Amino acid sequence: MQTGQLGGPLTLQDPATGQQVQANVSGTFTFQVQGDPNQYLPHLQSALLNATGSVLQQKLSQNQVALPTIGQSLPYFLQEIIAASGVQQMGAQVGQLQLNVQVAQPQAVQPYQGQLPPDPHTQMQNRMAQIAQEKLDPRNYDYEARVNIGGFKLKASTDKGFDTEGLTNQVKEKAKTEIIWWGIGCVVLLLVVVGLGVLGWYVYAKFKEGEKKGNWESGSAEPAGEAKDAKWDGKSPYSCGAGDVVKIKGVKAQLKSGTAITAGANCQLELEDVEIDAPVGIQVGASAVVTVKGGSVTGKDAAAKALGNGKIVFKGTKVTGKKEQLGAAKIEGP
Repeated sequence: MQTGQLGGPLTLQDPATGQQVQANVSGTFTFQVQGDPNQYLPHLQSALLNATGSVLQQKLSQNQVALPTIGQSLPYFLQEIIAASGVQQMGAQVGQLQLNVQVAQPQAVQPYQGQLPPDPHTQMQNRMAQIAQEKLDPRNYDYEARVNIGGFKLKASTDKGFDTEGLTNQVKEKAKTEIIWWGIGCVVLLLVVVGLGVLGWYVYAKFKEGEKKGNWESGSAEPAGEAKDAKWDGKSPYSCGAGDVVKIKGVKAQLKSGTAITAGANCQLELEDVEIDAPVGIQVGASAVVTVKGGSVTGKDAAAKALGNGKIVFKGTKVTGKKEQLGAAKIEGP
């Protein structure tokens, strides 16, 4: 395990006043990489610092933390910061992370007078209690079925069972004599048996269909198929992985912090006529491939970063900013 120092300024927006507040981050972290640690260290420091700013701003915007309580709540966000940094897609593993954030309150800002949100530990306890109550509430598991067979409306539910009284009333209304009553009763019984048989066949057919579909999806001979259109609002970072094959078209994205596009775990991503303006435009790793057709990519810190075995291909794209590639990674074009 290697040890690295982490520090730098952050700009946070106070949701209570709408003002920009300056903060300073300092700390240490341990990491492990396959290769020269000194070559990876600046990338890991930048990723962790950007992730710290993004996570803290998100917590402030969602009222999960306030400026006066950032220092107390920060230890609960460390794992989320590591996950948001994308260091695993760089081929690195971060172990212990220790951070300290000092927020400089501007003189023009009045002391925070609002009600402080509960600490993350209390929030987690409240949420777990709510989930447990929902799971144990039998009212959340009611099912009801309605079938129309031969003009008879059959009803059944998990709490009341089969509606025999309703069926009997329907039969009585239709039957005018005892002979008709017994005749209709026999017909209804036959229809019920046939209906149950059809229902059983339908359930079995769906089961076999699902089983066959599952075998196709698990088999290696089935092709991955064409890229699926993905939705991105351009206001928050986008990431893909786990063998995703996706396409984004015609999006204008502008981010003040972090990385706009992060691809890893063999993701195949195509960007068409996409305009990106962010501190880091595109970052790939772990054999992911991002193809950019047209559009533009502007990065304050870097327009494109390729790590591990990742690859970025620009075709007719306006690229503004540095292009960084590490190890076996490649950046082609524009």
